Amino acid sequence: MLDLEIPKKFYITTPIYYTSGRFHLGHAYTTICADVFARYYRLVGSDVFFLTGTDEHGQKVEDAANKEGILPKEFVDNLVFNAKKEWKSLDISYDSFIRTTDEKHISLIKEIASKMLKNKDLYKGKYVGYYCKDCESFFTSKDVTKDRCPLGHSVKEETEDAYFFKISKYQNWLKQYIIDNPKFLQPESKKNEIIAFIDRGLEDLCISRERVSWGITLPFDEKYTIYVWLDALFNYVSGLDGFDSENFKNFWPPDFQVMGKEIFRFHAIYWPIFLKSLNLEIPKIEFAHGWWLSEGRKMSKSFNNVVYPSEYVKEFGSDIFRYYVIREISFGEDGSFSKNNFIERINSDLVANIGNLLSRVITLASKRNQETGYLFFRDEIFVKEIENKIVNISKFYKNYELTKVVSEIFQLSSFANKYVQDNKPWELLTEDPKRFDQVIYTLLETIRILAAELSPIFTTKWKEIFEQLGLDVNNKNNLKLEFTNTLENKIVNKGNHLFKKQEKKE
Repeated sequence: MLDLEIPKKFYITTPIYYTSGRFHLGHAYTTICADVFARYYRLVGSDVFFLTGTDEHGQKVEDAANKEGILPKEFVDNLVFNAKKEWKSLDISYDSFIRTTDEKHISLIKEIASKMLKNKDLYKGKYVGYYCKDCESFFTSKDVTKDRCPLGHSVKEETEDAYFFKISKYQNWLKQYIIDNPKFLQPESKKNEIIAFIDRGLEDLCISRERVSWGITLPFDEKYTIYVWLDALFNYVSGLDGFDSENFKNFWPPDFQVMGKEIFRFHAIYWPIFLKSLNLEIPKIEFAHGWWLSEGRKMSKSFNNVVYPSEYVKEFGSDIFRYYVIREISFGEDGSFSKNNFIERINSDLVANIGNLLSRVITLASKRNQETGYLFFRDEIFVKEIENKIVNISKFYKNYELTKVVSEIFQLSSFANKYVQDNKPWELLTEDPKRFDQVIYTLLETIRILAAELSPIFTTKWKEIFEQLGLDVNNKNNLKLEFTNTLENKIVNKGNHLFKKQEKKE
């Protein structure tokens, strides 16, 4: 039995996505990455909880609903319906979908606000500064340049009475916590940015709005609506059904929280401080991934280059889209979506590598033992290399190195292709049938392992591989990540090509 150091439980989250428009590549990328981790840890036997959802309150939502002439709840209901449809098309296996309009979330936020007031971490004051409607964020003068927020959106100077959270009270604690827990904020470059931001001095956070009606009212002062971050961040608790739930007892704290870098600061600063205020455990890892360009430019409707997953899923299937977005850019860095690169990945990685391996081996295997299948054989040197790759893949998952995971899986496939070339089973078929049988069993079992390793990414294609291997896709024992006798006496069933070569389109 291979030692893969499997965690007993694994709680993974995406951010909750703001319901102000149609979901695009950026939303899909975060969710697919999280889904791959969730599926892998289910595969190896961890107790997994995967949470995603939607952030539905705030002025921007209210304005968008008014523009369409409907109530905010109807507006967000329509967007959530489409979001769930999008995630279903991408085969996202979330365990819970939390909405900030859910009653369990609303009651939790009111409970939390009351606790924070009791802890003397909230106070009433006057807000004077800049408000960005696009970010749903307040900014001070040091964050604003030429009436623009750090992300480049226009801001408006505002003054109003409001409630504040004593962020400054926890500044020294937070910096020391980050230093003492070097894996908490990732990647390293983002952690350094956060420490530099803390060193500039943390200011108390405005957590309420007086002029926005669409939101959760403060339980101790209903004149005010709770502002976005105190509302939104605690979805990671309400998504588990609250502090007293079995889910909270079993899964808290989150093991891995993945998000786009534009909201990393809020998760790296406000979130741990909020939790410290309530004396709750801090999440183990906050991870910021990069941004996507499209054809080398920032995605924009005016450039007509916004990538919507449904358009690619409809033409190529969800597996190929899922594969492309996690293969194309290094996890944690920026990247660019290119239609030409999309086609090249299909042809070079999927058709020429994985698809070709399966087709060659199944074709050769079908030339013998069609009634009895093949006997177990373990080519020790080859198998050691295969099992080393299984262990490496597990380590890369553990270290959240998704790019290396994919690379190692493809090395597994390339290694098997090389084994075909080195052993020339087409010659062994007539010259040494016994050795032919040994080589073929070794290859069939390697393809089974390859399919299992691919299953978190290719949520349907691995089943097609199993069917050609003569394996029951519903038998979890067939997904073991080690070299086994699973394929002994199984009858191969040659099917269609796994992937089809694509022509580039102008």
